[in-house]
Amino acid sequence: MQINSLKEFISNKKILTFLLGTFLFMINISVSYTVVPVYLASQNFNLTQIGISTTVYSLSAIFLRILLGPIADTKGRKFPLLISSFSFVISWLLIWLAPSYELHLIARIFQAIGLAMYMSTAISVVSDIASQKVLGGSMGIYRGFVALGFILGPVLAFALIEISFPTLFIATIIISIISFTLLTFLPETKTSFNNHNQNKSSKNYQVLLKNPRLLRYYLAVMTATCGFGIVSTNSALFLKTLDQVISPSIFLFFLGFLGMLSSLFGGKLIDKYGLKKVIIPGSLLALSGFLAMAFVESTGNLALIVVILAMGLGTNSIVVASITGIDKETSKELKATSFAIEECSYDGGFALGNMLFGFLVLSFGYSYGFLIIGLLLAISYLGIFIWDYRIKNKGKINKYTN
Repeated sequence: MQINSLKEFISNKKILTFLLGTFLFMINISVSYTVVPVYLASQNFNLTQIGISTTVYSLSAIFLRILLGPIADTKGRKFPLLISSFSFVISWLLIWLAPSYELHLIARIFQAIGLAMYMSTAISVVSDIASQKVLGGSMGIYRGFVALGFILGPVLAFALIEISFPTLFIATIIISIISFTLLTFLPETKTSFNNHNQNKSSKNYQVLLKNPRLLRYYLAVMTATCGFGIVSTNSALFLKTLDQVISPSIFLFFLGFLGMLSSLFGGKLIDKYGLKKVIIPGSLLALSGFLAMAFVESTGNLALIVVILAMGLGTNSIVVASITGIDKETSKELKATSFAIEECSYDGGFALGNMLFGFLVLSFGYSYGFLIIGLLLAISYLGIFIWDYRIKNKGKINKYTN
């Protein structure tokens, strides 16, 4: 199955079922991050136990992604997608009915299996079916469905909590089953396998990580999500300390909504104008939006509007462009493995950014914390651009000297 136009991409019934299955899967992911801690608090678990639950989930996903991500290259795409979606059926049952905290942690590891395998495999599906001329736009549409699920997940979940937690768990189990069912209709998109790459995942990782053209994209994803992760995680607590600013829920909704629009339209711009003409403006926007957080205390909603517009549009443009660049620089045999590194960069940016920001807030407060991290992000973006310039010039020198 080869897609040569965006109209064909969104009208193909098999691709549409895949996108809808992904949308429902992302509802599960967002609920697992935002609502499970609330549920544990309602069951009188302490803050340490709640923190351990989230840490086990996040770190297990990164570790398991390294181990399980290459399965999509060696066994095909459909198998890991189905395992991922079904893992949430089991995990929601276990979390709901867990008689002990230890069983709850096992359930979180089941959820981590889904998170670890799905994202890199799903991107590989898009890579398999979209031709190069519509690759950026196709990746953008896929990321738009991802963003929409992540935005609507908490909205739906907190509405269901108002009824009861059992209602929430029944709904998430049903959503997981529907997602699994939709994905069964997706045909296998990987059509060729290189037996020489079987069971050589460690060597394959080395090959990918030694490629400077790929490393710049991995670093771009980590830098972008570092800033976005800090804002999305800490803005609620920060804004609650301020008077006469918009509520955290409104701020986060519009930040996510602009990100979704950026994914949908940014991918199309990549196909039309190229990666550089999207990723550089996207980086400048994302950086400007993050630095605007440092001035929220003094300028209020004006700075928050800048954050929503600049960071919402910029961050997802960087991610979509980087994913498209990773695809172009990776061999067909190692697509899922390469995207597993990209997803680890994504999660790693979230984790690293929040860890550094936590220390800075304790020492200097929110505004200076945002300012200092913003300067570090600027250095990182500058390093990526210089690195890119040197790679291109080295290529030109080799072209003329060989």
